[in-house]
Amino acid sequence: MRAIVFKRFLPITDPTVEDLAQPFLETVQCHALLWSLGILHGDISHTNLMVDPHIKKGILNDFDLATVAHNDTVDALPLNGNDRTGTMVFMALDLLDEKALQGKTPRLYRHDLESFCWVLLWICYCYDGGKVTLRYPFKDWTEVTPQYCQSDRFAVINNLKQAGAEPSKSYAAKYSKKLLRRVVKYWLDFHNGMDTDCEEPGEIETLHFVLGLLPRSPKVEMQWAQACTHISPTARSSE
Repeated sequence: MRAIVFKRFLPITDPTVEDLAQPFLETVQCHALLWSLGILHGDISHTNLMVDPHIKKGILNDFDLATVAHNDTVDALPLNGNDRTGTMVFMALDLLDEKALQGKTPRLYRHDLESFCWVLLWICYCYDGGKVTLRYPFKDWTEVTPQYCQSDRFAVINNLKQAGAEPSKSYAAKYSKKLLRRVVKYWLDFHNGMDTDCEEPGEIETLHFVLGLLPRSPKVEMQWAQACTHISPTARSSE
């Protein structure tokens, strides 16, 4: 008889996790380092962000859909939009249209970072005291086609006042309106510039955007300064 034993981690949404910011940022830091080493996680979701209860550190979990470079360069990764599906409600909007589903959209570093942003919104709005309640409009995103999920999510961030959702009590004090405004402004600015000469946001620029989402202690600030040194300012694929 054989058994697989894993170390026990807590979900990042567990009510015993005192501060969401630090473990969340540590998982983004882990992802950044892995990307620089040629490893694309490929499935950023709320269930894959964990916390080690003993050392109080964020853990990026579940590498079943990860892609690894074969010749030690990230450029060798098969980064097409349909290579790995990921979790639809958290996938970057660019990866949910017909072009991406046909494998014609390169997977970029910012796509996974956009997934982190959607995960953060999902946690702040759907989790309260460690329990999940899928309210409108988030519930609709789990029961539709990729194209509808894309259009509905884009409609929601374009019309925040009409969305009707309120952040949960557990996260409202720290992460609600300011966080949502920053996420919306960044992605709207980018998508509204897609038909113009707007430049693709670089990896460092996108990483710094995510860094600005959450309040951080000086210790976390220092960790992020170190993390940024692992990310090349050049493009990974067609950026």
